[in-house]
Amino acid sequence: MNSLSLSSRITLLLGAAAIVLLGGAALVMDRMVDTEINQRMDASLVSQAQTLASLASIGPNGLDIEHARKPPPHLLAGRTAAYWSVHCANGDVAISDPPPPTYPTNWRDMTRAQPVFADIGGADRTLRAVWFRFEANDIDNATTHHSSNVMVPCSVLFMHSRRAMDDILSVIDDILLSIPLLALLAVLLLSPVLVRRGLKPLAILTESMRDIGPHAPGQRLQGRGTRELEPLTTRFNEVLTRMDEGVARERQFAGALAHETRTHLAELRSLVEVEQRYPSRRALHEVLGEAGQIVGELQDTVSGLLLLTRLEADLEGMNPIRVALSDALDKQLQTNAGLVRKRRLQVRQANAQNRVTLMVDHALLDIILGNLVNNALAYAPAGSCIDICWQTHSLVIINDAPDVEADDVSRFGQRFWSKHHGIAGHAGLGLALAGAAASSMHLRLRFDLDQRQRLHTALSWPDRLEIT
Repeated sequence: MNSLSLSSRITLLLGAAAIVLLGGAALVMDRMVDTEINQRMDASLVSQAQTLASLASIGPNGLDIEHARKPPPHLLAGRTAAYWSVHCANGDVAISDPPPPTYPTNWRDMTRAQPVFADIGGADRTLRAVWFRFEANDIDNATTHHSSNVMVPCSVLFMHSRRAMDDILSVIDDILLSIPLLALLAVLLLSPVLVRRGLKPLAILTESMRDIGPHAPGQRLQGRGTRELEPLTTRFNEVLTRMDEGVARERQFAGALAHETRTHLAELRSLVEVEQRYPSRRALHEVLGEAGQIVGELQDTVSGLLLLTRLEADLEGMNPIRVALSDALDKQLQTNAGLVRKRRLQVRQANAQNRVTLMVDHALLDIILGNLVNNALAYAPAGSCIDICWQTHSLVIINDAPDVEADDVSRFGQRFWSKHHGIAGHAGLGLALAGAAASSMHLRLRFDLDQRQRLHTALSWPDRLEIT
């Protein structure tokens, strides 16, 4: 089943949102218009009823609605037929001609000073009714009691047909339904075109990705000035940067492996061919020992390259544990004790009582310390002194380096670079491995050459790795 395109999804969402919003807005507007018109209708109804009540008076002949029984045309209800009924407490009654076709149930018992409204169903129509209490002037009793103002409580019921108003509301409902419906259809028809036009920068971005790949490193996406696409462009460029770095590491590894393998294999082949053509009459174990040394150096080089590549690619799994740094350093010094005696070196430690415990990977820490200690012991002049200083958050190894220049220090840690290419077993990977291992554990290696021509190799660590 094919998934919906992005433009189709946005169109459906816009359509659904338009249906909900326009439909809801139409209902709200219809409710508000109906309420407003009904309020105005009720206000008109009350006004006519109050006009009727103001015409009522009680005379010698009973309740009289002056000018109301035969009012001028449309005096009270305009073109709408009006019905009314007035009942007073003294029993006087006045009813319109024609009389109301129906009455609200118990309307006289529910009469209050405030108007009461109700819809009443007639034989063929619905009437809107209002009733309330008022006081009529009793002219007859006023004359008898020599008073100018005698009032009698009365109730008035006034109603007229809702047909005209219902017709108006029906027309308004049709308008409120048809206009949003037409607007909705226009939105649905225009949405696909507008969405595709709005997504045009995304299509351009897609086309710009077509020619990007490992075969063309260094290429990056250019910003299109679209705010929503900027994060996507940035993240994709970050992916391209990591891809280029991975490709560069792969090519560097392949080139270094080919070079080192070719060199050692050529050396091994030369050894075999020379012994075959011009036998040196050496013992077999000597020849095999030399061949084994070449193969061992080749194995160390390949293993170092593989580990270096994994460390730089952050693929080497780590197992952080509590490691006493002084114990790990003593282990490396004991391992190289033979080299110390052979070269008549002296190793001194300052502040050796400091016991620093780090949360690091033990194997990677051994690689770092092993390379630093071995380099210091191997390259220091014979009979010189190696100083190991414990400082706050750092371990510094100091050795004489008379043949090291200032420019050489900046090249420490580069692959296959070594100041002493003639020393067997040193392929120039040691400091590169140490630097990659230190970086993977958030440690830092720093090399400095002082004025006394002594090399300072400092291994420092952040506070969060130190365990107190």
